[in-house]
Amino acid sequence: MKYLISCDLDGTTLNRQGELTTKTINVLRHLRNLGHIVVLATGRPFSGAIGKYEEIGLDTPLITDNGGSIENPKDPSFAKQRTYIPVHMMHQLFTFAKPMIISTFFSIDDVVYAYQYDKKLEEFFSGIHSDRVIEGEYTSFDVQPTGMVFLIQSDKQEPFESYIDVNFGHTLSHRLWGVENGYAVYEVYLKHVSKSSAVKYLLDFYDVPQSQWIALGDGINDVEMIRDAGIGVAMKNAVPELHEVADIITEISHDEEAVANFLIDYFKLEDFR
Repeated sequence: MKYLISCDLDGTTLNRQGELTTKTINVLRHLRNLGHIVVLATGRPFSGAIGKYEEIGLDTPLITDNGGSIENPKDPSFAKQRTYIPVHMMHQLFTFAKPMIISTFFSIDDVVYAYQYDKKLEEFFSGIHSDRVIEGEYTSFDVQPTGMVFLIQSDKQEPFESYIDVNFGHTLSHRLWGVENGYAVYEVYLKHVSKSSAVKYLLDFYDVPQSQWIALGDGINDVEMIRDAGIGVAMKNAVPELHEVADIITEISHDEEAVANFLIDYFKLEDFR
């Protein structure tokens, strides 16, 4: 029986140092060699995920930008799937939010577009690099983002959310990542796009039933994926929202190789214990 196994990276497949362990690499590589479809599904941009993909030695599609992009780095014949926020919506939201913005950015391939660039962004969004940043007001950018991250003043959450809901509620959604030190971190993304929607595209592509989809994650951006999978696995260290929708919660954290150990148990890979 062939499974599609979708793995989040940060806080799930990677340890707290942001690294893949040898055990995790070997287990994922072995499952791929057995014919299962191992897919990394991450909020990172392509440039921040491709290194981990290559370290594992995958040849399957790679999901980045929280489902906004799907491509297969090893197969040029695989049609890249990318969904964009219209430029006029980006401009309109930026114009409204500008007085409350501490910093904001989005990425396209290996380029980061940012306004009031702040190194804090690298803490929240792995894989971006300040030497690849183009700075300016969003209204000067004529490129379409797959999603945007905003650091706004923490006392402006209500007007920021309301503006998006009222003006773009049919198209855009927002996700609050956290509030600290006077700023709130938001992700703004297309309403119909998620890691789950991207994996469902691949289920159809590979003709794998949803019941044979195993998803592993830890963050708020994994909720749809864990909820919709045939077997949704939340890390012990996952956010409470993920524990609420998961079929299984691991007894150990990402820093204890929870992904590798779960897959060893599920597929009975005794040689990898």
